[in-house]
Amino acid sequence: MGNILRYSKKQLDKTLKDFVKKESIESDDISEWIRLINDFIYEFELKSEVDEEDKLSIKTNKEEQAVIEKMMFALEGSKTSLNYIFDGNITYIEE
Repeated sequence: MGNILRYSKKQLDKTLKDFVKKESIESDDISEWIRLINDFIYEFELKSEVDEEDKLSIKTNKEEQAVIEKMMFALEGSKTSLNYIFDGNITYIEE
């Protein structure tokens, strides 16, 4: 599949469109967004990790955060952010 972070803008846009065609958000519930983000992380083998055990949070880096948020925008058309979904509980990992 290749590293989605290295895709050209055109390739990324097509990949995101293909992904959101087969995915959907049933409601605006946070758990639906978490499911979708986890599916996206898994499908594209990203290093980001969602923690649902203790306090809902995500470990990510700036590049992956941008790609995940582009996918969310492609699906919903509004600027829902990881900051909103995880109530600011984002830990950045270094490359």
